[in-house]
Amino acid sequence: MKLSTQADYAVRAVYELSCRQPGTVLHTCDIAERQRIPSARLAKVVQDLARAGLVRTQRGQQGGVMLARPAADITVRDVYEAVEGPILLCRCRQRVERCGEDVCDTHEFWHGVETLLTEELQSMTFAALAGPRRPAPDTHGRTQATRR
Repeated sequence: MKLSTQADYAVRAVYELSCRQPGTVLHTCDIAERQRIPSARLAKVVQDLARAGLVRTQRGQQGGVMLARPAADITVRDVYEAVEGPILLCRCRQRVERCGEDVCDTHEFWHGVETLLTEELQSMTFAALAGPRRPAPDTHGRTQATRR
């Protein structure tokens, strides 16, 4: 399984906004530069996030992008689904292929994985993600500081 570029950019853009004081407006070029996202791709991502009600955009000299609600009320699942749609791993649930008259043998397994992934993404808010970093253990179990 692979995270799409769109979903990665969306998560990084909302993360960048979440690291700021509530109500902060950032220019998309600043988000793109800080997160190393191509500006043209970020514009499409911002449109999807705005359509989903996760960010607001403002035009004009003081324009840019801001969170539409508190970072504590936005989950990684919200952002992922804003750009990718629902998390569906079963080809039959994606309507790519039908199982036939009976459910395919692996349907329940993939549905269970979908459920676990959805619950994990739902449990992580951007307030928690953007919060203070904790030291991460190195490969030998010792603690080392992480870079931001």
